[in-house]
Amino acid sequence: MTQQTNLVTDNITLGEEVPPDPASLVESLRDFGYTLPTALADLLDNSLTAEAKEIQIQIEAAGIDSPHIAVIDNGRGMTPEELKNAMRLGTYGPIAARGEGDLGRFGLGLKTASLSQGRCVTVITKSKADTEPTIRRWDLRHIASSKWQLLKDPADAAKKYVDSFTSMPHGTAVVIEDLDRSAFLQDDPARVPDHLGDALEAVRLHLSMVFHRFIERGVTIRVGPTALCPWNPFLKHKSTRLARETLHLHGFNISVTPYVLPHHSRLTDSEYDAAAGPNGWDAHQGFFIYRCGRLIVPGTWLNLKLRKEDHFKLARIQVDLPNELDAAWQLNIIKSHVAAPAVLRDDFKRIALEVRRNAAEVYRFRGERQAPTNALSERFIWKREETRVGVRYRVDRSHPVIRALLHTGCDHDNMLERAITLIEETIPVATMLQERSRAIDGSAEPPSLSIEKLIELVTFTEQFFIRAGYSPLAARNMVLSAEPFIRYREPLLNSLEHPSARENGHNDNDS
Repeated sequence: MTQQTNLVTDNITLGEEVPPDPASLVESLRDFGYTLPTALADLLDNSLTAEAKEIQIQIEAAGIDSPHIAVIDNGRGMTPEELKNAMRLGTYGPIAARGEGDLGRFGLGLKTASLSQGRCVTVITKSKADTEPTIRRWDLRHIASSKWQLLKDPADAAKKYVDSFTSMPHGTAVVIEDLDRSAFLQDDPARVPDHLGDALEAVRLHLSMVFHRFIERGVTIRVGPTALCPWNPFLKHKSTRLARETLHLHGFNISVTPYVLPHHSRLTDSEYDAAAGPNGWDAHQGFFIYRCGRLIVPGTWLNLKLRKEDHFKLARIQVDLPNELDAAWQLNIIKSHVAAPAVLRDDFKRIALEVRRNAAEVYRFRGERQAPTNALSERFIWKREETRVGVRYRVDRSHPVIRALLHTGCDHDNMLERAITLIEETIPVATMLQERSRAIDGSAEPPSLSIEKLIELVTFTEQFFIRAGYSPLAARNMVLSAEPFIRYREPLLNSLEHPSARENGHNDNDS
């Protein structure tokens, strides 16, 4: 044994070197949990970091001898030395300083993402300074010989991409072959086209979501011949944006922008279905975590002990993180998980609860949803009551119209009270909960009500309160502050104050 003194002057005793077995290590690195869409997203991170403006994804499997996956971009490319470093496992560690827009994290993505799908990966690249492309390849069959040795020649399918670099001034192609883990190949060959179609659709949906900001800025990403359209989760032209906040951690800013999406009655069928996203409305609620503009998590309530529930599905909160905070947010290797740092959890929970409250307000009963948030409870037809066994809704007897109907002094007052009670106790709640929310007529924005019919209700109710001792002005204000009249206050006032105009308009419509 040899003795050695380090810089801290501690005496240490060196043991044997224990290098990892190449074949075993690489096989382990293939099992980080990538899917085809997440693996391709990791490869696109490299393309975008290289400032590519056009990215082409080719997945060829049906009816060919060499099934493969290829990602080709027109980024700045790499010199031979840069390519050698890029092919090294752990090119740049997670603690290394990165550029502002660098989407990398561990220096493993190119290798682990590619090898998660196939046993051979060829990289063809050309920088502006080069006249010919540089080629390097990892092949697990060669690594099995216990050598960390790159190969310089392309594999079979990669050969056809080499020629295209003759006319390209710069760019990179990553070609994955020997696809031993591609689900679309694990079936009868006759069914491969169908499975491949499903795989391509999953890829399109995922990449349209993860890279929507880059696509919106002009980057073109194609899967086969199809250019992807961005899926922006916030529907900004129709959503309500709440107050933006800037939080601080370790000297870096974190921007938090909450949105409450519109009730589905304010969207067309196609808008509603599109806004649901790849995983559906319930899955895409909560915080959308972005890192350098790239979506990491498409909806989570983080580690805040908050559950995803149907009535919070309109709550979506944009969070923008710099790449300097990766460790603090516990970003994982495949860039699919984060956790809020302890020092920020109270702030994020406060924001989450406020946005959830606003989102839940959208789903209150139709009248309550239309009234101002600071309105008195007696202005709503339905009243929420908490009981020992849960929550129930009752018709509010203090609502001006209901109050007038129940106290007219007629023989049917008691019968009307019983009828209202019967309605309350026979609402088919269990059946309604099984319906799609869009299919429930009462959950949608009500159609415009007839002003003529509302005038009759307003006049009847006003007269009741005037007889009860209210002034005409007080009676009118009370009625027009209740739902549904509050939504039509101006046209109702105009009709009540100018009855001749109403009659003329009615006659014109009849003619």
